[in-house]
Amino acid sequence: MDGPTAGALSALGSALAWAVITIIVRALSPGFNSVTLNAIRTTAAGLLLVVWVLATGGVTELTSVSAIDFALLAVSIVVASSLGDTVFFESSRRVGVAPALTISMTYPVMAALFAAAFLGEPITPRMALGALLTLGGLAIIVTARGTEVHDAGQWWLGFGCAILAALSWAVSAILLKAPLREMDAVTAQALRMPISGVLLFATPWARGATGRIARSSPSVLWRLAVLCILTTISSTLFAAGVKYAGVAIGTVLSSTAPMWALMLGVIGFGDRVGPTAVAGLIITVIGIIVLQL
Repeated sequence: MDGPTAGALSALGSALAWAVITIIVRALSPGFNSVTLNAIRTTAAGLLLVVWVLATGGVTELTSVSAIDFALLAVSIVVASSLGDTVFFESSRRVGVAPALTISMTYPVMAALFAAAFLGEPITPRMALGALLTLGGLAIIVTARGTEVHDAGQWWLGFGCAILAALSWAVSAILLKAPLREMDAVTAQALRMPISGVLLFATPWARGATGRIARSSPSVLWRLAVLCILTTISSTLFAAGVKYAGVAIGTVLSSTAPMWALMLGVIGFGDRVGPTAVAGLIITVIGIIVLQL
């Protein structure tokens, strides 16, 4: 299996893991707010990755990283998590999850343009067509399944937040690419994830997290454990996708979580899917195929 193919499969795997993460987060939401859940899963994932790197490569794998690469990794996770995720959640609160997801799906396009301008990654007609089909299909899936109705007066602020989230995620992907040229995806995420966890735990919204975990039932603790493991897998696969498939293809394919969520809903929960969502699924799959031709 060559590098680009492995990168594409990694990005798709990241999206699948993220779809399952979204389902688990929704199930845990009554007892934990989104910031607390993010803090728990990123911190635990970071610790797991650090332990893995130390066990397989020793401390030199972490200490040999240059100051510039570490700074880029730190800034990339701050931009993606502290800024991007926060404004995305605000957007979804103001305009609804479906519109916020649809607007924020412009981030792979921004990332591809940034990669072409600053990293010299080519944008071929095939890549452009595949990205257009994939993102267009995802937009159809999301809008077909979105039923939230929100105050029209909040729309423009929510729209601006979604665009800012997309821009933040695109910039983060670009910042991540340079360090990935010098290290593997696991080491990069072992350095990034703990920073994200510390920042989230430092916010007032994550206070009392330890107490809530201690008071949780065994079933909730099991869900939290699965959430942390899936976060470890998803974050590492995302970095691998960007490293081996490139920013443009990696970000597009890692955005296919709505497609996986649609299929998981049908297979695992017996959800009914309308013809519009099915059409979006078909277009998305065609786009993925075009990207890998």
